[in-house]
Amino acid sequence: MFTYARIENFRGIERLEVSGLGRVNLIIGRNNAGKTAMMEAIWLASQAEDAASVLELLQEMRRPDMPMEDFEGFWRPIFRGGDVERGFLVDLRRTKREQAPGQGIRVFMKKARRSPPILSTEGAGGHSRGGTWALEYMCERDGSTYQRVASGGPRGVEFPEQMLPDTLAAWIEAGPVDYQNAISLLSLLKQQGRESLVHDLLRLIDDQVEGLEILSPTGGQAAIFVRLKGQAMLLPVRMMGDGVQRCLDIAVTIASYESALLGIDEIENGLHHSTFEPIWKWLATVSANQNMQIFATTHSEECVQAACRAFSALNDDGLRVIRLDRREHETAATVYDRNLVAAAERMGVEIRG
Repeated sequence: MFTYARIENFRGIERLEVSGLGRVNLIIGRNNAGKTAMMEAIWLASQAEDAASVLELLQEMRRPDMPMEDFEGFWRPIFRGGDVERGFLVDLRRTKREQAPGQGIRVFMKKARRSPPILSTEGAGGHSRGGTWALEYMCERDGSTYQRVASGGPRGVEFPEQMLPDTLAAWIEAGPVDYQNAISLLSLLKQQGRESLVHDLLRLIDDQVEGLEILSPTGGQAAIFVRLKGQAMLLPVRMMGDGVQRCLDIAVTIASYESALLGIDEIENGLHHSTFEPIWKWLATVSANQNMQIFATTHSEECVQAACRAFSALNDDGLRVIRLDRREHETAATVYDRNLVAAAERMGVEIRG
């Protein structure tokens, strides 16, 4: 588990340093404080060897209409102020000592001064064509160092071969559910007999839920259906409320990973405030059992207070609330544990910023 992070020149963050990270970290702050950027940087660094491919996935979420071959529109906005020559740095540590050797991950990426040729496999045999740009990055993981390059041009992008397994980290975005991914994850969970975790969370939203099925009634694309108590007809999950769909996304993702780092953007999206506390209790329990470190963003003070009450009820010290405040040349981070959040609530102080 990472307890320390330093981020420089990534998206809107010029410099951010935070110590005391916990198992579950809820990031708060005003608009444009850097909440999602902080979470993205940490999620990226956890997969530092495949940083270019991870950034491509994040950028596709942010700018789905921008082709990845377009360096100026797709890649340059990742670097603060567009300063690709200076590059960005993300440093994660498992100890509070910033420079403790062999205890974390560090990734540094910048635009290369020279762009190597891109290899193409179009047609029967491959041929090379001049690249117009390249990103080079260095990553250190627990004492080992890797140098990698991603190249791009008008006709494509060449990424280094993937080094890390897909189970190392997961991401849940704030937008609509990716049902193709949800079906894939749920299918594997059902094959392994491990879908009960998903059912448990959905019942916190709707106690009539008995189970989930993956069906293709018309012989076309498969879909997820919900079995409700006392009803013979199964309902498509897309016909259920936003809360059920949001919890399905969260549950199938968390149940499918162990010893991983998870990012959840705007965790409160689609959820009624009355469900916050039981959902946080579920997250606290499952993250501990799955040995998972979670980073989530929220705009909701109710969500923050509900998380505090849930962890307090479980006597779980794993929660940290991290408030970001943008300064002139840095982003300041204030870390609260559940006791400080509870004290602020008693005094009527809103810590969201």
